[in-house]
Amino acid sequence: MKTARTHRVGSARPIVRLRSMLLGALGTAFLISGPLLMVWKQVYLTSTSVQINKMTDSLSVLSREIASLHLRCERLSSKERIEAISQRSLGLDYTSADNIVIVKVPELSGKNRIAAISDLAAFFRKPFQRSGGS
Repeated sequence: MKTARTHRVGSARPIVRLRSMLLGALGTAFLISGPLLMVWKQVYLTSTSVQINKMTDSLSVLSREIASLHLRCERLSSKERIEAISQRSLGLDYTSADNIVIVKVPELSGKNRIAAISDLAAFFRKPFQRSGGS
C-alpha cells in the first residue's frame, strides 16, 4: 500500500507545479496586457486627434478655395463682362425694338415638327446671310 501512496503523491506534484506555473504565466500576461492596452489606447487617441486636426486644416483650406472659386465664377459670369467681350471681340450690340421679330411655332408632332423646325431655321438664316454679305 505504501508504494501506491508514494506513487500517487509523486505523480500529483508535477501536476500542481504545472498548474501553478500556468496560472502564474496567465497572471503575468494579464498584468502586462493591462498597461499595454492603456498605452495602445493613448496612441490610438493621439493619432486620431492628429488626423482630425489635419482634416480640419484641409477643410478650412478647401472652404477658402471654394469661396474664391465662387467669387471668380461670379466675376467671370457678370453681365457687364460678357457684354464687353461680345462688343469688343464679336462686334455684337443691342438690337433696336423694330428689328425684333416674334415667330409663333404651332405645336406639331413627328415629321411635321421636323419640317417646321427646318423652315424656321431657314427663316433665321436669311437675315444673317444678307447682313454678312453687305
